[in-house]
Amino acid sequence: MMKSGWILVIALIITGLSACETDLDVNADWKDITIVYSILDPAQKIQYVRINKAFLGEGNALEYAQIPDSINYDTSYIKARIDEYRNGTVVQSMKLKPIWLPRENDPTSPFYNPDFPYILVYAAQPQNYFKVSGNDTIWLNPDSEYHLEIFNLHSGETIKSSTILVKDFNITRPLYNPSKPYLKILNNDGQNTIKWRAAVNGRRYQVIYRFYYKETSSPGDTVIKTVDYQLGILKSQFTSGNEDMDISFLGNSFYKFLGTSIPANSNVKRIAYQIELIIAVIPEEFNIYLEVNEPSSSIVQDRPEYTNIENGYGLFSSRYVKSRLYFIDSEMAAAIKAYFNSIDGSFIIP
Repeated sequence: MMKSGWILVIALIITGLSACETDLDVNADWKDITIVYSILDPAQKIQYVRINKAFLGEGNALEYAQIPDSINYDTSYIKARIDEYRNGTVVQSMKLKPIWLPRENDPTSPFYNPDFPYILVYAAQPQNYFKVSGNDTIWLNPDSEYHLEIFNLHSGETIKSSTILVKDFNITRPLYNPSKPYLKILNNDGQNTIKWRAAVNGRRYQVIYRFYYKETSSPGDTVIKTVDYQLGILKSQFTSGNEDMDISFLGNSFYKFLGTSIPANSNVKRIAYQIELIIAVIPEEFNIYLEVNEPSSSIVQDRPEYTNIENGYGLFSSRYVKSRLYFIDSEMAAAIKAYFNSIDGSFIIP
């Protein structure tokens, strides 16, 4: 589950319900509807699943969303697992156990509730890791298919879904030398291009350069901070893999981004430290789900529904994140220092 922005919530359902008129009795007879969200990540040891119930009651739906009993099942009624299938045979079964995680601490969020700052999820852990690749441990086998089964003992319903995983792929540019992993982006109008070969089962690619810098406000008080340069989203033509893909940006655009994203502060000293190339990939069903729920310019507000959950609503899918971490070349570090001299003079060369 992605740490930044991809935490699994039922925002779309709640947003839709909150649009209902509260002074009109439109509530039908109560029906148990299960909402499921889960994004498997092979690089994560623990996989998470959100299992909630849809609701409609008198009053403000966002207020109901803050009451745990309104959206959460009694955990004693939910029995769930993720089965790993290979060649049609179950090779591993992972039991999902209920746990409470800290809720997002954002007072502007409709899910913010200072009286109950936790969120219920169900967690599963593979019995063993699949392989070690470089510095990364891969916990799920990309050649397997993963099936989710949820037994609702209260309603008697069985909720099901399945997903495939996106396989590994090659980044061909910029070059990466493990013994000397340096990267150089200069402040000019030259094109900087990232190239890769599409992943098997991958459809949508999000490309990011994450810039790391050290910031010292007083002797002995140094922290590492980051800003993300969003390069864009691309979609492959096919999901069979090996398709040539690339995205480009101007060097001076990157520097302008740093200048507007790093707060000006002449009272600190900063050092350009590292830069990480991140390419996040999702399969077809996740891409379709995002496309269906993207903002529309049409005056027609009715949208088609998309779910791959049997006997419920939501999404059970996967993602794959590939990254390369580079040290910043000395020429690039000097260029960053020169650029910030006209802003706050905060960057130095150690």
